[in-house]
Formats: sequence, C-alpha cells, structure tokens
Amino acid sequence: MYKKPLPAILLLTAALISCERGGGIDPGVWNAYRNPVEQSDVQDPCVIEEDGVFYLFSSELSSGSGADLVEEFIPTMTSPNLTYWTTGTSVFDDITKPKFIAGSKITCPDIAKVGGKYLLYYSLSTNTASGIGVAVADFASGPFTDKGAIITSAGLGIQGVASPFFFTDGTDNWLVFGNFKGIYLQKLSADGLSATGATIQIASDEFTAPAILVKDGKYHLFLSSGNTAGGASSTSRIRYGRADRAAGPYLDRSLKDLLDNGGEVLMETSVKFAGPGNASLISLADGSNWLIYNAYDLSAISKGRTLMMDRIEWKDGWASVRGGIPSFSAEAPTISN
Repeated sequence: MYKKPLPAILLLTAALISCERGGGIDPGVWNAYRNPVEQSDVQDPCVIEEDGVFYLFSSELSSGSGADLVEEFIPTMTSPNLTYWTTGTSVFDDITKPKFIAGSKITCPDIAKVGGKYLLYYSLSTNTASGIGVAVADFASGPFTDKGAIITSAGLGIQGVASPFFFTDGTDNWLVFGNFKGIYLQKLSADGLSATGATIQIASDEFTAPAILVKDGKYHLFLSSGNTAGGASSTSRIRYGRADRAAGPYLDRSLKDLLDNGGEVLMETSVKFAGPGNASLISLADGSNWLIYNAYDLSAISKGRTLMMDRIEWKDGWASVRGGIPSFSAEAPTISN
C-alpha cells in the first residue's frame, strides 16, 4: 500500500530527537557512543570485567560539609558495555578505610585479577609521605579486605609513591607508579601482595599516572604530564613511549628517552574537552585496547573531571588515538558476553 512521505520538517525533527536520545551519534556509525561516558566527577578511574559486567573504581570524593559531609572511599560504578554507568557503593567506609599514612586520602586505584583473587591497589599521600597498599576480594564487586602497605616513600627512600598500575608480562607481575617525582617500576610476588627486588626508574619527574600495556612483545607506557586542576585551563595531556623490556629504556617515536622528558603526545586538549589525563587501560576479548581517562567537558566544567573512553589504534607497532584528541563520538566497543 502506498504511504505518503512524511514532510521534510518532520523527518528533520525525528532525526534531531534521535540524535539527542542517542547522544549525538555519528550517523555513519551504527553502533556508537558519545564522550563523556559518565558526566559526573569520576577521578583517576580503573576498570575490570567479570562475568559480563564492567566494574569501575575511582579516587576518594567528598561533598558537602559539616553534618552534610559525604565521603566516598573508592567509589564504584558498573556497566554492561563501558558506555553506560550505574553508581555503586564505596569499597571502604570510615572504619575499614586504610590508615597506614595518617591524614591522607585514598586515590588512584587500580584493579587486577591475580591467582583467582581481585587485587585493588591504591595510593595514600600527604605532602611528606606516600605509599601504595592493596585490598583483596574474591569478586570484583567485593567485599574487599585491606592488606595494608606494599611500598612506601619511607621504605624506598623516594617520593611520589602513588598512582599504581598493575601489569604482567606472562612471567612476572609488576607495579608501575609515580607522581611527578619520577616514574618507577617494582616487581611483585606471584600473588601480587608484596614487593620483591629493586625499584627501577623508567621516566622523569615530568610525569604522573603511568600505565603499561604489553602487546606484541613491546612494553607500551602511557603517562600524564601537566596539571589536572583548573577546568578549562588544565594543561594535562597523555603521552607515550615504548620499550623492548619492562625495565626500559622507554623511547618515543623520535627515540628520545622518557627519562630525558621524551614521550610523544598521544592526546591533548580539544575545542570540546580540556586536560585529558590519568589514563587507565582495558583490553577486550576482540583484541581491542582502550584508554579509560579523565577530561573536563568544556560545556559542563562544573561536573568536574568526567569519565572518558577512546580506542587505541595501532600502526607499525606504535599506539595512537584518532585525531590525537578526545573523541566526541566514536564506534562503541564490541562486547562479548
């Protein structure tokens, strides 16, 4: 049966409504998402998948004051697809929170599965002391039992013992860490609960928030430089280098050592998003690798450092991000449950 075509104005209206509901999706991409994937203050995120659910952990947050003060000690969120998030409960409360450095906040978590256990690494820092601890759970959803400090600034004789990231090369377990006092590598025990061997510096004090991805026999190091404060004036950017072995040397594409402030810019501020940084990593079953990171949405600065996601692209063994800036809309991850 013949149907009279809809007037052009109605088609345009329908398209605009569809775009609004779909988050400004690129009409050339069937399965797409829009950044930020969570438009609330989600600082220093990390993500892990368990049984088809993605669990996100982030730094301690405080809101309100006095009798209305709300403190979240490692807030959590969950998602079925990395692009839509639901708020969960905090890992710790005021009684169970780690206290091995007095007067500190619990920041920069990282989550890993080691030997059938979920290990949640975290930082405690003040102006004079810092350290990295770990909590353990049977499930990504918790409950987590704190095991205390693994390494501290006092024990290592270095500053900036913060921003841990766990990785394994199939033989050894490692933590990479550092916060503008040098980026360091620390070998861990087989169960991931204690440090072993010497601490090795692999990048200069220009950097913070390191993460390492082992891929195709190379160690790919992602870091942040610049400041994450100031909203639109944030100078944070994500930088990158790679090495043939865990201990380095880590070089950028121009072969400049990250110990000498090398590190090519992988992602920087755009006209839409300012200060990308504090990136974590997640690899999916289809072999794709993704950056989970923070940035300020310039249309909603008051929201704080919002949650962002972009795919890492590979060419000739080197990492890049499309356009070198945070995407506004891109093809969504393929999730296999």
